Amino acid sequence: MCSKWRYIMKKAKRSVTTTVCVIVALCVCYLIFCGIIGKKKFFPNTSINGIDVSNMTVKEAAAAVEDQFATEYNNAGIDVTLEGKTYCIAIEEALDLDVIDAVQQANDESHGFLTRGFNFIKALFGEAEYTARPSLKDKKPLYTAIEQSGLTKLEGVEDSSYTVKDDKVIVTKGRGGYTVDSDKLADEIASCISKGEYDAQLECPLTYSDVDLDLVYDQIYVAPADATLDPENDYSVTDSVVGISFDKDAARKKLDAAADGEEVSFDLVYTEPELSKETLQAYLFRDTLGSFSTNVGGTDARKGNVAKAAENCNGTILMPGEEFSFNNVVGQRTIENGFQAAPSYVNGESVDEVGGGICQVSSTLYDACLYANLEIAERHCHPHPSTYVDAGFDATVSWGGPDYRFINNTDYPLKVTASYSGGVVSCAIYGTKLKDFRVSLSSELVATYDYDTEYEDDDTLEKGEEEVSVTGITGTKYQTYRTVYDGNGEVISSEPESVSVYDKRDKVVLRGTKEKEDTSEENSTEEKKTEEKTTEEKTTEDTTEKKDDKKDDSKKDDKKSDKKSDNKKKNDTKTDD
Repeated sequence: MCSKWRYIMKKAKRSVTTTVCVIVALCVCYLIFCGIIGKKKFFPNTSINGIDVSNMTVKEAAAAVEDQFATEYNNAGIDVTLEGKTYCIAIEEALDLDVIDAVQQANDESHGFLTRGFNFIKALFGEAEYTARPSLKDKKPLYTAIEQSGLTKLEGVEDSSYTVKDDKVIVTKGRGGYTVDSDKLADEIASCISKGEYDAQLECPLTYSDVDLDLVYDQIYVAPADATLDPENDYSVTDSVVGISFDKDAARKKLDAAADGEEVSFDLVYTEPELSKETLQAYLFRDTLGSFSTNVGGTDARKGNVAKAAENCNGTILMPGEEFSFNNVVGQRTIENGFQAAPSYVNGESVDEVGGGICQVSSTLYDACLYANLEIAERHCHPHPSTYVDAGFDATVSWGGPDYRFINNTDYPLKVTASYSGGVVSCAIYGTKLKDFRVSLSSELVATYDYDTEYEDDDTLEKGEEEVSVTGITGTKYQTYRTVYDGNGEVISSEPESVSVYDKRDKVVLRGTKEKEDTSEENSTEEKKTEEKTTEEKTTEDTTEKKDDKKDDSKKDDKKSDKKSDNKKKNDTKTDD
């Protein structure tokens, strides 16, 4: 019995040994087989991305699939949706598009040393299909692609982040704005690339923040607005606007103290405008702030120019802070614009120029503005005092040269009226006088400049004869003042207004150079006539000089001039006098 048992055990051991030896032999043979196969070429019946690469090397297979690889992945993108819209994230810059690397990866997958023998046999009796796809080369280009898609520019407040009810703003803690979570989105795209899921459609991940009170405030805030005039709609009166706001600091404290998801409310603040439509309509151009008139002389052409300039100024409206420019309002003085040739100053002499005479309108308007207590921005005096206003209260203008400008420094719109009728030009400023005031203007002669006498030879006059060809004018310097009184006659302000310097004009006397006839009787007669003529001319000259001096020294009270642009008018300038 024992010997039989020993026999069985011995036989079993011999069988196990044989089995083990067979297995070991098979394994050795398999390993030798795997080694013989190698990994240089793909197996029979093998395809990559649907292209047959049987018995090809990696390089040969890469060349075979290169065109298809480039076509499929060079413009690869992954779709991302947000709020019902789809955005394509271009990912080609993040991919390793080296086709050899992708094919080598497929080769490595099928040619593992311990599996290549099995895969070879499997390929002999079937088909082996592999996918070559690019790997993620660099994650940074994904952030650039996300930004270029426009997703990062999308941010906002959820519709339910706040509501307005019963004059209150109601917000919910933790339900505020959102922004795109670029980090999370880049990770999800990278995961799709590694899995080869290029057809995936991702939902854009968002980062939510608490309610942005500044953003809510900007959406609710309405600035209070006074009624005003609309220049684009024939200066019609606009409606006033009630302001809407809330206390952001108080609201922020309440929101910070609230629990997540808790509703917080705070009161709206309404601000009434300072000037309603009804008030503006009642105050608009209610008062005459200042007016002035002057008598117009000269030729019909000069009077026509005065009328035309007044017509162009009439009806001009200035909003608070706006500036009036005489040159801009009246326009260029041309025949086409309705002006005529009339006397004006050029190089100190009176000559005919198109638009001559319109300085009388600018001077009259200047005085009206002074009485309206307006701010003068630019004003120039003539080379010599004008006859239609007192010295120091004229305002010369010329196209392309000196201008007359003033500013509406009141709180309400102003209207300029100007007209010519019956030899008189009148200007007025209409506005709103909130407090009663009165303006007094005065002037002071502060200096005089004597003229010189020049002598010129004249061969049409006999020796000993003299004739005045240019009457001398004494130069003068005037200081004007503006004094403002309140309704009770108390002085509010008294300030120097402007300095006006008027040029002197030298006297020119012609002396005769013509020889007298050589007859004693005739000489005696001629000498007597010459003496009589000289006596008469001197008498006339003295009379003329006295009149000119009297005219040049004249001045009036209650006048004013511009302290901002007080410029002397030189003889070598041109004015539309």
